[in-house]
Amino acid sequence: MTTDQNSNQNPPESLLDQRAAKAWRTLGESRGEPARIEILKNSRKKSAICRFEGVGLRGASVIAKRCRKAPGFIERTIYEQVLPHLPVTAPHYYGFVEEDDTFCWLFLEDVGTQRFSPLIEEHRVLGARWLGLTHTAAARVATTARLPDRGPDHYLDHLRSARSSILQNLTNPALNTDDLAFLKTVVTQCNALELGWEQVEECCAGVPVTLVHGDFRRKNIYVHTTEQTGTGLFPIDWETAGRGVPAADLAPSRRRYSGHQVDLPTYLSIVRECWPSLNMSALEQLVRAGSIFRRLAAMDWASRSLSSEWTEGPVDLLRGYQAELADIMQSTSWAQ
Repeated sequence: MTTDQNSNQNPPESLLDQRAAKAWRTLGESRGEPARIEILKNSRKKSAICRFEGVGLRGASVIAKRCRKAPGFIERTIYEQVLPHLPVTAPHYYGFVEEDDTFCWLFLEDVGTQRFSPLIEEHRVLGARWLGLTHTAAARVATTARLPDRGPDHYLDHLRSARSSILQNLTNPALNTDDLAFLKTVVTQCNALELGWEQVEECCAGVPVTLVHGDFRRKNIYVHTTEQTGTGLFPIDWETAGRGVPAADLAPSRRRYSGHQVDLPTYLSIVRECWPSLNMSALEQLVRAGSIFRRLAAMDWASRSLSSEWTEGPVDLLRGYQAELADIMQSTSWAQ
């Protein structure tokens, strides 16, 4: 394999730890070599994650994340120029290293293993407080304006991209008759939602543009207790973050349980001081818009795999997202 080909994917595990250690040394940290490097993830064409033992503050572990430079630059901006100005907990940021023309490394505090759960009331309150403080404070941070757009237009692009991918792959011989009929239903659903998009935009009107995580869900949020801050929330993986209304952050990623992802009364009590025009009814509408946003993003990603000969996985995912989106649309007057 050539050097150019190697740059388009993560190295094998036999080389990954060496590259991670080299990037750490490049950072110029004076805490010495890690006692042990544990490879936590190595998705060859996306990202890789390693844990360095004993080199962080007070001997803590450090997480080394290797990812493509475009999303890496977004995360770098947030860790360096946005989060330090907010009154919220965040992983300690050690630095950023460019590896080559394609990949970079981010070095962050290891915040443990306890994941956020919307099924736990304490976690829902923690999430509401963290989001409320972040959304109101970040709206006043100038750097936020330089982040990518994550407003309604961004999710309308997801809708159009998903529909385009589906239409382009209807001739895939791996799709059976039932699959084709279902995918045409998804296209019809996308058409109806696009026609009623102004109603979605109205639900976001009047809410300030601010920092949004974009993928605020269990796998990207840790609950961690430290002597300095007590128990707090520590969101990671800001690759899809940007500036927009805080709809997607408030909405659950999947409708697998009855309830909200965070405690809305707590959130409202925090943001109302800065956003006095926001009431519970408007907040509920914002959450519903966020639920639509999240399903459209998920449908877009799933539809990109329809060109494969293995279509069962993406079609099954799309069935779930389509059903959830239909339920949201049916429960409102949108796109009727």
